Order: sequence, then structure tokens, then C-alpha cells
Amino acid sequence: MDNVYTSVPPNPSPFDLQLSLLWVSSPCVTVKVSPGGVGIAATQLCKTVKDVTVFGTASASKHEVISQGGVTHTIDYRTRDYMDEIRKISPKGVDIVLDPLGGSDTNKAFNLLKPMGKLITYGAANVLTGPKKNLFAVAKSWYNHFSVNVQSLMNSNKAVCGFHLGYLDSEFELIAQVANKVLELYNQGKIKPRVDTTWHFEQVGDAMRRMQERNNIGKVILLPEPKKEEEKKEEPKKEEEKKDKKEDKKEDKKEDKKEDKKKEESKKEEN
Repeated sequence: MDNVYTSVPPNPSPFDLQLSLLWVSSPCVTVKVSPGGVGIAATQLCKTVKDVTVFGTASASKHEVISQGGVTHTIDYRTRDYMDEIRKISPKGVDIVLDPLGGSDTNKAFNLLKPMGKLITYGAANVLTGPKKNLFAVAKSWYNHFSVNVQSLMNSNKAVCGFHLGYLDSEFELIAQVANKVLELYNQGKIKPRVDTTWHFEQVGDAMRRMQERNNIGKVILLPEPKKEEEKKEEPKKEEEKKDKKEDKKEDKKEDKKEDKKKEESKKEEN
């Protein structure tokens, strides 16, 4: 049989994510870093498919939010091995993994796939470990870089896809198609972007810090207009209030420690 060539939208657009799920009965999807803007959007798109099961990784403090957003099973990646937790619930694995981490996590993602499963990688967050460059983290991520050959893909019946929106700038028809589909879902009330915080351009450092420290739940938005003078005047006051609150907490902790010591001393005297 000769090669067969077809024309289909390249993976993974939001529309294609839906198509990938529709042909699978009761599909399972793993969304890594679920509280981020992309993770929340992916979860909402998954929930437009009937009987879908979504596994989401996030720190424990964000589990309630992502559960309300549609994640079926929440996993604290800081205290548990998400591979083991997913296998406990779905021994055969999952149909799709959305991976923004890279490095060794991409290898794990590939191993989690069921036969005919699809890995979609769209980032390398493991390289970023803080506000400063970390050459060790870059080297470690490169050393653990995921690599696979065509034969192993064929034998395992799995697919690997890459996505980088920055390299789709010339695909006007595809982008228009996806945008129209997303707007249609939005107008139907099936998806809704979650905005975490908004920042002015002069606050870009603070906005980046919030994302790097993984404090955001949803999108961090930069506003093009300059900050108003009134807001600039209010900022020092807010900073002072934050400092006062921190100092009050420290004082409360000191008082609590003193009380605990007194209680321990009184117990010792009684004994």
C-alpha cells in the first residue's frame, strides 16, 4: 500500500483537542499545572466532551479551585508521585497528556499513555526554577530531555505532538478557525477565561514574579495603559499595610510560643 496523505489541522489546537477526545469512549486526560491560565482553559475544553475524566496536578492549596473548574481527580505533585496516583485510578493510563513541563516529566507523560494515546507538549517550565537563570536546571532538563524514535512510536501505538503558538503566526486560516470555535463555546457559556490579576506594564516584574512563584490561579494580564497617579499614591499605603500585617503575625507567633512554653513549664511543675 502506498503512503496516504490527508489534510487536517495540525495538533494541538483547542478544536483538535476536542476531536481527539470525541472518538474515545469515556476519555481520560491529564492536565499538568492545572491552576495556570492554559491549564484552566484546557480543563474547560475537556469538559465539553461527554464522560471525560480529568486528572489535574497542583499544590494542595489550589485543589478546591481546580475541582470547581472541572478537574475530576486532583493530585498534589509536591507530596505524591502523580504517575502512581493516576495508575491507582486508571491502571491502563490516560488517552491524552498535556505537558508544559518538559525534561523527565515528558518521559513520565509518554509512559502514562494508553495505546492510541496522545502526548501534547507545549512548554519547558522545568527549566525555570526562579527569577534568576539556573544553568544547573537547564543542564538537568537537557539531560532528561525526552527522545523517541519512529519505530517505538509505532510499536507502542502512541502519538507525540508539539505546540508553539509563536510559530503559527502565518497560519491565518487555522487560527481563525480555532478562534471562531472558541468564541462559539464562550457564547454558549461552556468556557470562560479566568483572570487571576491585572498589572500595568511598569509592574511587569511583579507580574512575572507571581507566575514564577506559582501563586496565580488563571491568567496574569498586562494592561497597556500607564498606571494612574491615584493608584501610584495608594501603592505605598498598601505596602505599609502588608508589612504591618506581617509584623502582627510575627508578634502573634511569638506570643503563642510564649504561652506554649508556659504551659509546658506548668505541666513539668505538676509532674
